[in-house]
Amino acid sequence: MLDRQMRLLLRIGAAIIGLSSLTALAIPTALAGALGLPLDLDPDVTLWNIRVSGAILLPLAAFMALAAAFFPERALRQSGAIMVCFALLLAVLLALAPGPWSWGRIFFIALGALFILLYAKALRARLRHR
Repeated sequence: MLDRQMRLLLRIGAAIIGLSSLTALAIPTALAGALGLPLDLDPDVTLWNIRVSGAILLPLAAFMALAAAFFPERALRQSGAIMVCFALLLAVLLALAPGPWSWGRIFFIALGALFILLYAKALRARLRHR
């Protein structure tokens, strides 16, 4: 049961992170606008940072997809625990980001919270069946 839940969560998370990464690489202004990030001080630097973040997250998405396909159960549990930490960190950073709150920022924070709960539920189900 844990295998199936964790594999599904990793695949869905990989798709979302992959799409977000490609958006950051292709159209960083759209992502900056959706997240409410200010572009008034130095837009070139901000857009470059968004592109670099997209480039860094793209391999994570690929790794998540590979983990879902090939990892055994123990490694899936460890991946789930790592993803709880990653989603929590990303949600906190988005909440603390400068600029006004926007629909995109609220959406990504809520999505991160949802993934934290789903990963925790899957990991907790494993503890009950031990």
